[in-house]
This record gives sequence, C-alpha cells and structure tokens, in this order.
Amino acid sequence: MTAPRTAVVLCNLGGPDSLEAVEPFLRNLFSDPDIFKFPAAAVTQNLFAWLVARRRREEASRGYAALGGASPIGGHTEDQAWALEQALADLKARVFVCMRYWHPLTREVVAALKAGGFGRIVLLPLYPQYSQTTSGSARNEFLRECARVCYHPDTRFIDSWYQEPDYLDGIAAAIRAAAERFSAADPARISLLLSAHGVPQRLIAQGDPYQRGIEETARLVRERLAWPHVTLCYQSRVGPLEWLRPYVDDVIREQARAGVDQILVYPIAFVSDHVETLYELGITYARLAREAGVREYHVVPALNTDPALIRALSHVVRAALREER
Repeated sequence: MTAPRTAVVLCNLGGPDSLEAVEPFLRNLFSDPDIFKFPAAAVTQNLFAWLVARRRREEASRGYAALGGASPIGGHTEDQAWALEQALADLKARVFVCMRYWHPLTREVVAALKAGGFGRIVLLPLYPQYSQTTSGSARNEFLRECARVCYHPDTRFIDSWYQEPDYLDGIAAAIRAAAERFSAADPARISLLLSAHGVPQRLIAQGDPYQRGIEETARLVRERLAWPHVTLCYQSRVGPLEWLRPYVDDVIREQARAGVDQILVYPIAFVSDHVETLYELGITYARLAREAGVREYHVVPALNTDPALIRALSHVVRAALREER
C-alpha cells in the first residue's frame, strides 16, 4: 500500500507585502473570532474590524514604511520552509507556508493541499508557546477551510514546542553572540530583557496557557545562560485593557533611572524578524532607551533560519509523524 503524501504546514501571522495591504491585513486580523469575540459576529465583528483597521492604518503604516514598505515575515517564513524541507528530505515531505492574516491565506493553502493529494498533514505553528489567539486560531481556521471543501487528511497538530533543546540552545547562542557588540561584553554588565508579545490579562484568567509557556521558556533560557540580570517583559499592547506585565517600555525607563547603561533585548516569543522586532524593539524602544539615558541598546535578531531552529522544527515534525493513530 502506498503511503499518503506528507505535507508540513508552517503557520505564521503574516504581514502586509505593501503599504496598500496594511489596512486589509488589519481587517483580517481584527476579524479573527479567536481574538475578538462578538455576539452578532456576522455584522458586529466585520464592522469592528473595518473601524479599527481604518483607525490604526496610519500608525501601522509608519512601522512598515520604516522597514521599506512591507513586512519581511513572508520572506523569512519562506526561507524557513525551504530549509525545513531540506532537513526532511528523507521523508519526501513538502513544506507549505500558511499565513493567518495575509497571503498565502489558509484558504489558498488548503486548496493547494487538496489538489496535490496530500493525505497526511503536520500543522506546525511558528509560535513556540501555545495561545488560543495564535496557534489555536491557526488550527481553527485550517479545520474550517478543510470542512468547507470536504477535505479530510490525517492531520497532526503541534501545539507548543518551546521545550525543544535545539531551539533553546539557539536562543542562548544568539544572545551570547549579540553581547559581543557591547563595549563591556561581560554579562554582569548587561541587562538582558526577554521580550514576549503581550496578551490581555483577561485571556490568561480564562485559562489560556500562553503566560505559563512564556515563563517556562524564559526559565529554560536563564538556565542555559546563567546571567545575573535577566528580566521577562511584554510588548505590543493595544487598547485600554490590562495586559501582561511588566511592559518592556516601563522596564527600560526603570532600569535607566537605576543607572543601567547596557540593555540587550531578545524577542522570546518570535522566530521571524518582522515589524515587532525590527521596528517596535529595534527603532521605537531604541529611541526610548537612548532618550532615557541608556548608553548602549541592542536587539538580538530572531532565529529566522538559524540551523538550531531548523533542527528543532525537524525534530517536532518527525515526532508528530511517529505518533500512533
């Protein structure tokens, strides 16, 4: 009996590929029922998404304009897919990129998988720590699209994979390498901020495990580094709700007032550089740190196609394919 064709689907957020795409990208984001829930979703959600996208378009466009007019996340994810496909060459698995809020959208990817006759799928979110708003949303959208086109492959879902040793070792190595940029490269002289994307406190109170995953990732990285000054903090909050604390901008100000003059930031929830690592951390908070009196401030690049990350992804795919069904 011939084994079914295998595909690995790398799920990521996606990002606008032009400034004209910023508003429709935001509409897709704010239309996601796994992030924003409304009782009359068919009407209320679409109106909410349209209004918020219009309101946030100009501010968001400034970030993408500073990066050349588009998000680099698509290119990074394509590169990761290519590298992972090479690592899985013995399995003859194809690797697809699937973006939640911009092309290639889930609908396009599911259509390609069905047309290609792939009977076995590994759905691998590029979010190391599970949240209903990220990995959960990607899974739900994939299942909706499969049901819509009557496509029923054997699908293996990977929820979180931050415990992978290669992934953690890659982070530690990247941080150590970036520390060499400081004039005083001694870890005792460097304040390391592990910055994660924030979520509303209300989501955590409802049982979402994201905060636990982030805190455990930070603990495992601390163990590998054994540096004396490491702080976990959160970025990218929007709106009036209380989000996970401490906020990274507050931490920068507090440490500057305490006389810290060397800050290194690692984006612990991200594996691809994009607007939140390059613009928010790399430009906006760099300016804040400089104005607060921090002499040296650097951001460690995300792992992108670091071989350690690709090894970790290959391992979790192989483990998923070994699972008994």
